[in-house]
Amino acid sequence: GGGTEKFLDDHAVILVADHSHAPIEKAIDLQRAYSELAVLGPSGARRDDAEVALCPAQRSAMVYVLVKEGRDAIIPRIVDTALDLEGVDLMLWRPAPREGAIVSGRGELRFAPGGDLRDPRGGRWSVDGPLEVLDARVEDGVLRSDTYPDALGRAWSALACPTSGDVLLSAAPGYEFADWGGVDHVGGGSHGSLHRVDSLGALAFCGVEAPHDHGEWSIEDVAPMALAHFDAG
Repeated sequence: GGGTEKFLDDHAVILVADHSHAPIEKAIDLQRAYSELAVLGPSGARRDDAEVALCPAQRSAMVYVLVKEGRDAIIPRIVDTALDLEGVDLMLWRPAPREGAIVSGRGELRFAPGGDLRDPRGGRWSVDGPLEVLDARVEDGVLRSDTYPDALGRAWSALACPTSGDVLLSAAPGYEFADWGGVDHVGGGSHGSLHRVDSLGALAFCGVEAPHDHGEWSIEDVAPMALAHFDAG
């Protein structure tokens, strides 16, 4: 293209990584952890009697409750089991349609969209419970967490997704949920949790306008940058 300077004079460039990878040292066996419940297998066996379905996905996992009667009693059992399971960092669920809960060994935090507390990306929230759950702090009315980037925004997006499970699990650094075939990435890298070790990626751009200046970037910003550039042209 005539060298870097000439190329960048004529082209706009956005380079982005969708996530980072975290080193994996141990695997989490969800099937064994929830063996006291009737678990639906991937083959569909025991479908009529199954109470829950387990969906491990590298450093995140979801648990679906399949029974209507007793659902409110099963969810606390799922959360309590995960709380005692080595390698599980955070458990997310919805105690009410417009409320989320994040549970860890540090306590339980309830949150909901709207409220006086802002996050670095401009979202507003109401929270109740210890901020230590997210290793968070409030500075000038802004909720910040260096450990869990955009924690409430990402957590609510996951919980509000129509196809999400009833309980969502986020693994601690160094851990991964083994899949149904027993496969894991121990000795390699994996991703998918809310922790910063596999949530932060790279973004570099030239020739396009930044959509904001608050410094809290997200992969969600990439498409608006591209669209704004072509609309302007």
